Amino acid sequence: MKPKTNKRQAFQREKPDLPAEFESAEEPGKLFADPESVTIQEKRLQDLEIPNVKTDAFRLEGSVLERVQLAGGQFGSAVWKDVRLVGCDLANLRVRRITLVRVELVDCRLTGFFTTALDWQDVLIQNGDVRYAQFAGGRFRNCEFEGSNWQEADLQNADFAGCVFRSCNLGRADLHGAKLENADLRKSEVEGMMVGMNDLRGAIVDPAQAMILARLLGLQIR
Repeated sequence: MKPKTNKRQAFQREKPDLPAEFESAEEPGKLFADPESVTIQEKRLQDLEIPNVKTDAFRLEGSVLERVQLAGGQFGSAVWKDVRLVGCDLANLRVRRITLVRVELVDCRLTGFFTTALDWQDVLIQNGDVRYAQFAGGRFRNCEFEGSNWQEADLQNADFAGCVFRSCNLGRADLHGAKLENADLRKSEVEGMMVGMNDLRGAIVDPAQAMILARLLGLQIR
C-alpha cells in the first residue's frame, strides 16, 4: 500500500451561474426606489447612476451590472448570488451584513467600503481599488483577488484561509489576527503589510517575500 500524501489541491473558484438571456428593465432606476427592500433578478443593468441609495435589504441574483454607480449607498443587509459587476462604483458603501456567493467584481471601485459582518464565497476581485476598505472579521472562502490595490485596508481578524492574492498591493493593509493558512500571497506586494508572526502561519509566500516579511517581524537573517 502506498503511503498517503497530503497534497494541497489546486485553487479553483466557482464562477457565477448566469442566465443565457436577461429580462429587460424598464426605468431601471425605479428598481432602487423601495427604502425597505430591493430585489433584482436576471437583469442586465448598464450605465446607471444611483448614488447614496438607502434600503434595508438588497438582494441581487443572476444579474450583470456594468458601469453602475452606487457610491455612498447604505444597506442594512446585502445578499448577492451569481452576479458579475464590471466597472461599477461601490466606493464608501456602508453595509451592515453582506453575503456574496459566486460573484465577480471586475474593474470596480471599492474604496472605503465598510461592513460589520462579511461572508464571501467564490468571489473574484480583479483590478479592483479596495483601498481603505473595512472588512475586519470578514470570512472569505475560496476567493481570488487579482491585480487589486488593498493599501491601508482594515482586514484585522479576517479569515483568508485558502484564498489567492495574485499581483495585489497589500502595503499598509492591516492583517493583525487574520487567518492566512494556505493563503497564496505569491507575486503580491507585501512591503509595509501589518501582520503578526502567528498570523502568517501556513501562508504561501515566495523567497523574496519571506525576506521582506522577516524584516517586518524584526527577525535577523544571517
